Amino acid sequence: MSNKKLLDDYVSNIQLYLREGDLNRALKEIKNAIISYPTNPKLYINGGNIYKIMGDLDNAEIFLNKALSINKSKEALNNLSVINIERRNYDRAIILAKEAIEIDPSYIDAIYNLALSSDSLGNYDDAEKYSNKACELNNYKDTKYLVLLYRILQNTCNWKDLYEISKTLNQAVGDGIEHPFLNISRTDNEEMNYAISTSWNSNKLNNKSNVKTFNKKIKLGYFCGEFRNHPTNHLIKNLFKYHDTSKFEVYIFSYNHDNESRDYIEESVFKFIDLSELDNNKAAQEMIDCDLDILIDLTIIITNNRQEVIHNRPAKKIISYLGYPGTSGSNIYDYIITDEIVTPLSQQKYYTEKFLYLPRTYQVNDGRRLYKNKIQLNKKDYGLPESSIVLSCFNQSFKIEEVMFNCWLDILKRIPNSLLWLLEDNSASKENIYLYAKNNDIDKSRIVFAPRVNRSDHLLRLQLSDITLDTMIYNGHTTTTDSLQSAIPVVTLIGKHFASRVSASLLTSIGLKELVTKNISDYKSLVIKLASDSVYFNQVQNKLINNNFNNDFFNTKKFVIELEHCLINIAN
Repeated sequence: MSNKKLLDDYVSNIQLYLREGDLNRALKEIKNAIISYPTNPKLYINGGNIYKIMGDLDNAEIFLNKALSINKSKEALNNLSVINIERRNYDRAIILAKEAIEIDPSYIDAIYNLALSSDSLGNYDDAEKYSNKACELNNYKDTKYLVLLYRILQNTCNWKDLYEISKTLNQAVGDGIEHPFLNISRTDNEEMNYAISTSWNSNKLNNKSNVKTFNKKIKLGYFCGEFRNHPTNHLIKNLFKYHDTSKFEVYIFSYNHDNESRDYIEESVFKFIDLSELDNNKAAQEMIDCDLDILIDLTIIITNNRQEVIHNRPAKKIISYLGYPGTSGSNIYDYIITDEIVTPLSQQKYYTEKFLYLPRTYQVNDGRRLYKNKIQLNKKDYGLPESSIVLSCFNQSFKIEEVMFNCWLDILKRIPNSLLWLLEDNSASKENIYLYAKNNDIDKSRIVFAPRVNRSDHLLRLQLSDITLDTMIYNGHTTTTDSLQSAIPVVTLIGKHFASRVSASLLTSIGLKELVTKNISDYKSLVIKLASDSVYFNQVQNKLINNNFNNDFFNTKKFVIELEHCLINIAN
């Protein structure tokens, strides 16, 4: 009689270990089962899935490919597609997902992965087609598929269905599927933002540290994945050189950086530690070995974050700053660096982090006065008529809402020689904006798109703008600072949450609170006044170039002194 263990017994044990969350024992049981049943493809698929959950993509791929060699199943193909998405091999992910769909044309997971990969490649027509197909197969009820469709339509300024999708998403608040970043870009309801963030982080919460004793010289770390051509880097790169080295020992923990940015920052800090080739556990150990008092996370939950590195609290206090304008919804962070305009004290109840207020504005800048370096440019070289009044908005396309775009079109109708100068974020948004304008009796010649260029060329051309038009639910952040540094007036409409109040904070800090409006009507009137009243326009612009008036805004050293004061208070 054979003593061979039954496959069902192995499966029962595997399921038990998975319910208990013991992935290692589950994986060990799968390997034991494979010895007895080496041609069972489901064992390899389950093993591959566990390896993926554990973050071991190499072994996950080996197991799934072994499953495919035994039987070409839609599940193995789709799971390999997911692995390639995580590795950003989107072309390969598309091939695998299509092979899965050949087996089952209604396989919704593979259709979703097709949409996701197409979106990541900027193939928005395919992304929208496949995303709609996934939603149709689910009767437009599943949050996961609706979230992706909303994001695609938002990025391409295809506003027709956004309101209805948004209403459906609002009914799903608390299911933990919608990413907080999408939510803060579609609504300034901070109570909802908080509910989305905390539900999204529900399985990622960690207890706050009770450690009180700090080093005599504060060991301060910055954790960042954006030291390259990225808004965070453009804003913060000159901060590090002004830290008081008699009071602070500054460490940089970085990944995804370019060499130029690393070399620039490394000169100003005690130690620059490259985490790019380290897994999350080893990266966390690097931080622990430094005995950090305070760690400032500059990436938080935006794309390419490595929040898992700090889940076990490698510092006595952890702070959220700059990268994400809202609550993380996680107990990992003790504080968020902010100011009283972007987060009034009344909003503390919608944050898992305590407010750490800076006295003027939360946002640092590189201290440059770009208007001092103006050179003569010809508008025609940039597709702009010489006699035109240029109303610019270089915010990403997802920030442009239908209600604000309607306001801009009304302004064009009121100011005959004006035009809109927008960033060409993607070809789909460009065509949709042209079509929308045409349907509202605005000729496409009144809207000029500026291609993406390197930062120095962009800042050079920016001086041709007369007035910057801010977006509403998600303001310009770095782009607002770029305009103010170039002495270009920015008109904003203050909203109800962090992301919609940033420009108000910056304008107030520089002494131009008069450019902060409270409703669409006042916003429109103010832009029209600036565009048509040259005396008023000159008064505003003179404030932007008056050193006595705006000196503090450009004083990075003073900003760092104010920041250090807050950090020392935490230590004490």
